[in-house]
Amino acid sequence: MKALKEIDIQTILMPVLTLIVGTAFFHYARPIIVPLIIAAALTYVLLPFVDFLKKLKIPHPLAVVIVMLVAVGIVILLVLMLFGQIADFASAIPSYKEKIVEILNNLQQTFSKYLNYLPGNLGDQQAIEFDVKQLQKFSGFFFEGLGSLTTMLGRILILFFLTLFMMIDSDLFQRKLKSIFGSKQMEATEEIIGEISKQLKGFIRVKFSVMIGLAIVVTVGLLLFRVKYAYIWGPLVGIMNLVPYIGSIVSAIPPIIVAGIQHNSVLYMVWVALFFLVIQFTEGNIITPRLTSESVDLNTTAVLVSVMYWGWLWGFIGIVLAVPITVAVKIVCDHVEPLKPIGVMLGSGRGE
Repeated sequence: MKALKEIDIQTILMPVLTLIVGTAFFHYARPIIVPLIIAAALTYVLLPFVDFLKKLKIPHPLAVVIVMLVAVGIVILLVLMLFGQIADFASAIPSYKEKIVEILNNLQQTFSKYLNYLPGNLGDQQAIEFDVKQLQKFSGFFFEGLGSLTTMLGRILILFFLTLFMMIDSDLFQRKLKSIFGSKQMEATEEIIGEISKQLKGFIRVKFSVMIGLAIVVTVGLLLFRVKYAYIWGPLVGIMNLVPYIGSIVSAIPPIIVAGIQHNSVLYMVWVALFFLVIQFTEGNIITPRLTSESVDLNTTAVLVSVMYWGWLWGFIGIVLAVPITVAVKIVCDHVEPLKPIGVMLGSGRGE
């Protein structure tokens, strides 16, 4: 009879200890780590434009400044364009809230009526309650950590300068990273950095392109449907698409509700919902998978768990950054012998 092989305890303990220490580190270092990661992601998005200007014989520092100023200008222009719609929608929220409460109360009465035919206490009208105040707790999750307006503006300013200096020193930063573990490990470090850069560039650029495309398509579609505040819902759908799986569903709910209340028609809500279903099915099952198939080597379960994990650590911003961070973590684990079990668990298995 063949003897059973034993597993070295270090093989189990090392990944577990790494996860525990890493969780503690990322939790307490959040104020520093999060801006750095966001700035790095923005750097990946903007560097191609810098490279384009450099081909026109524009010096690297000047090209970075030009790209940053243009990017900030576009953001400010969009904010100014959307300000009127946002202010109008904010003033209309109380009336929409009253109508939503009325609809929910009607649904409660309808459900309770049918539940009366069921045994036990299921027919009790108190069994189903809609508390609109819960929406405030839900919205608070998305703005976790932003604090006051002054604090938020301060963090935006810090993010601007972080991105600016990261792009200016991008080449120097890569050279420093390659040599940080010594000359003996330079080749392995260079390979890790190369893989991380390749996968993150592909993923971030695809998600950025899809975000812009979705924002335009949804805005135009809702304008054709004559749904109010289309210029708000389009960008919202694009931004929420950065949240894997649930983002597209959550972002579709407000415009569907507004369409139904605005036109006082359930059928209109159905048509708008079908519009979102077609758009999101095409994007989620055809466009994005084809564009990211060669850039992200993560299985579906790993993506879902990473979204839960980083969302628990950092809130909404953790959900948005979950996939890029997990991609980088997987590549590092693939090249560090004691951490290879983590890389195996995260991988899609396409290279096996």
